[in-house]
Amino acid sequence: MDFLKNVRLIQGGMGVYVSHWRLAQAVARERPGTAVGTVSGTGLDVVYVRLLQLGDPGGHVRSAMHALDQQYGVTIGKKIVDQYFIEGGKEPDAKFRNAPQHIVRPENGGNTIPAPGENKASTPLYLDEAVTELLIATGFAEVWLAKQGHQGKIFMNFLKKVELPLIYTLYGAMLAGVDGVIVGAGNPDGLPADRTLLTQHQTVSTSLQVLYREAGESFHVPFDPHLVADGRLTEKPLRPPAFLAIVSLENLVQALAKSQTEAPDGFIIEHHTAGGHNAPPQGPLVKDSEGQPQYSAEDEPDLAAIRDAGLPFWMAGGYSNHAQYKQALAFGATGVQIGSNFALSQDSGLKPAYKSAILDEIKKGTADADLVKTTMFSPTGFPFKVAQLAGTLADESVYEDRMRVCDIGLLQQRGLSKPAEDGSRRLFMRCSAAPVNGFVSKRGLEFNTEERRCLCNGLLSTVGLGQIVKKNGGTEEEPAIVTLGNNLDGIRRLSRNGQAQYWAKDVIADILDDVRTSV
Repeated sequence: MDFLKNVRLIQGGMGVYVSHWRLAQAVARERPGTAVGTVSGTGLDVVYVRLLQLGDPGGHVRSAMHALDQQYGVTIGKKIVDQYFIEGGKEPDAKFRNAPQHIVRPENGGNTIPAPGENKASTPLYLDEAVTELLIATGFAEVWLAKQGHQGKIFMNFLKKVELPLIYTLYGAMLAGVDGVIVGAGNPDGLPADRTLLTQHQTVSTSLQVLYREAGESFHVPFDPHLVADGRLTEKPLRPPAFLAIVSLENLVQALAKSQTEAPDGFIIEHHTAGGHNAPPQGPLVKDSEGQPQYSAEDEPDLAAIRDAGLPFWMAGGYSNHAQYKQALAFGATGVQIGSNFALSQDSGLKPAYKSAILDEIKKGTADADLVKTTMFSPTGFPFKVAQLAGTLADESVYEDRMRVCDIGLLQQRGLSKPAEDGSRRLFMRCSAAPVNGFVSKRGLEFNTEERRCLCNGLLSTVGLGQIVKKNGGTEEEPAIVTLGNNLDGIRRLSRNGQAQYWAKDVIADILDDVRTSV
């Protein structure tokens, strides 16, 4: 992975479709090899199904699906287009047809898990073939689109917490020649080795967390690429992408660098001021008067220990200007990862209304600490940054007024019911942002639902792909939830205090070039 030594700036893989192929392409083509564009790998199956129902503006989805079929001699892309494409787009007040949820089942196709045997062998669970193909195809499509028309590098970002679709979307991205993979929101140990196995189309297994399992009992989801499309995807070996793990402290860096399977190729050291999900504070959770988790000196990384691990690393969270970029290099970093500055650029997938709302707050002089709060809204249990915008799920009245529903399920937990007389259990799925009664009926505790927001629906609305719901005799879009980092200095500077638009190329120049820009 020699090319990594030249990478000075990684554009962050943000949200659901905020870091879409257009943004990644704009970054990668601006300074090939120096600046890397990143697409978000989260929820791509849902995104592409909805784009097709909007009539596929520009024809990009259909072009990418056709490229998959042509390149590998399959009909996966055609099947997806035939199933979801609506010529001219759905009616504005019509609901989106949802992509199928990621439901795993035992080999017999039911949802009953027998009592564990004495040998405690891991129980295999399986995804439906249509779900597998959709995940592979959309991973391919997003990377294929991002790589068109330039020689730059394209990465894909994943959340380890969204564990089930990850390996399939990764495989699709590798089929399109993705140059790097970034994984955060959890310990990615084992995934670098899976990446290597997939280059030869070997079978890999995802260990699946299942609540209320018996001691010593385990579950996994096997994936054999040869079983997809009669093995036509497996005829040629694939190029291995670089693997970067997002971590916050040196202890995980040291553990991953000495992995018993395969170490990552590098790390992104993400400070808790970064946007999106953050690592929880060390020690007991302490909140301030506004309910924000409190971080301390224990949450600051030991950069000397990280350097000693001997692998390249990039700093993230608050490195929003050239001086901070130079400081990161002085720490021994190869470069920096930048998120929020790109999110507000005209190239990102963030809905223009929310870009304008944030810039209006900046124009009014709203302080960073008032505009972005660290919340416990995420069903993952991880702290999550939220921009305080009226009309979004940051607004308590909007949250209270929304009917809870879990119709996408990316963050659902899987668990087992109490045993029946024969020892068998039912496999269920639940989410703490779903209807409270349903969560409690699946062995959940009611207090774990407090303040939990639906990120699946909220983040899709943030990029203009929100579900349509009936309300007060009419229809409206699901409320959005917008995430940004705590440090908005770069956005203020680039937007001239909220007065001007800017583009991805301006972010790159602002970080990498020694140019003093007055505001």
